[in-house]
Amino acid sequence: MKVLITGGNGFVGINIINEIITNTDWEVVCYINKNSNNIPNNIEKIYDLKTAVSFDIIIHAGGDPSSKSCIDNPKNGLMHNINFTFEILEYARLNNIKKIIFLSSCEVYGHPTEKSSETDTLVSYNMYGASKVACEHMCSAYYHSYGISTTAIRLINTFGPFCQEERFPSIIKNKFKTEEIPHFILSTQTKKKWLDIQEMARRIIFIAKNMQIGFDVFNFVGDENMSLIDLIQKLSNNQPFTYEFFKNDIHGYHHEGNANGNKFLEFYNLQNNK
Repeated sequence: MKVLITGGNGFVGINIINEIITNTDWEVVCYINKNSNNIPNNIEKIYDLKTAVSFDIIIHAGGDPSSKSCIDNPKNGLMHNINFTFEILEYARLNNIKKIIFLSSCEVYGHPTEKSSETDTLVSYNMYGASKVACEHMCSAYYHSYGISTTAIRLINTFGPFCQEERFPSIIKNKFKTEEIPHFILSTQTKKKWLDIQEMARRIIFIAKNMQIGFDVFNFVGDENMSLIDLIQKLSNNQPFTYEFFKNDIHGYHHEGNANGNKFLEFYNLQNNK
């Protein structure tokens, strides 16, 4: 299988690449706008889709991954998410590529809860969520108009290697590196189901191998139900730390969130039992 991955120098993309090159014989090409030391040297990189050839599947992990970035500058959601996804869909249409995996977000539910499922009405509370809603709707339109099958993956509460510096899992690791006894200011005591990004990548490969015709959506939800304190403890290597709670509201952003991941688990079990 020949795979085009967008955003291969980002948190999600690089973990998908590493999982593919470790556990499959697929040929991987990265479409990126700038080079990164994160991407292995033996992976082909392209900077213009005009230089690309046909692929069996596109894994579209590129775009602006930050809610805060899109709140601070709404144009980021338009330029880096909506316009970029349109570019990828058009490339697929013009080159007769019939399979896309699109990395979306559970922020399409607004304030997701453990009951948020793939059949819920979508709600936009910030431009990041709105951009993901728009991208999913474009993917659905391109299936119904041009026969390009897309599976949208709604991620929530991910952590692991190459995590963005501004996200809390990276803040935890950096504070333990630089402070003798780190002190954390936490926004919530609620437990959330955290998803290891390497497990996410394994699921992406499973979806690619078992992709169905049509437009479909899966929540990717983790198995580890942890509070922020639990997450700090998990990443601490038994180092001491202190913490306090402080409500730090960002208009349009919700610190808490879970989703229902049963649909993917049912699909996984069904495919494995064939």
